Amino acid sequence: MAEEKNCLNAEEYLANNPFMRHNHMKIEKISTECSEISMEVHPDGLNIMGMIHGGLLYSLADVVTGLTARADGRKYVTQSAHVNFIANVSQGKVTARGILVRRGRVITIVRGEVTDENGKLLADVTADMFCVGQEKSD
Repeated sequence: MAEEKNCLNAEEYLANNPFMRHNHMKIEKISTECSEISMEVHPDGLNIMGMIHGGLLYSLADVVTGLTARADGRKYVTQSAHVNFIANVSQGKVTARGILVRRGRVITIVRGEVTDENGKLLADVTADMFCVGQEKSD
């Protein structure tokens, strides 16, 4: 198996991402093959039924698929995504994994899965990430 590459610094990435901080997201792992983030469920992320808001479940998947795409050192934006909401929870820790499907010259496809702390699938996402250029080098 090839060595996993990572062109991103987790602390720096989180420090420059107010959306992730606002939503209590924590980077667990960054790699070009499979990145992972987690989030403790907070009351400000619940919907009117007391469950995690679907938009927040999707946001977890969107963030981690983008992180996996960007681990190669290039800049990406989400071109399109398809989400299936499978289940939901109202408390605990949720984890999102971004698993590389295909990395192309312009489009990178990443599968996102969001699970609860017992490994139960909450949401399944396929995201097409569009490369908009190289990261600035220092």
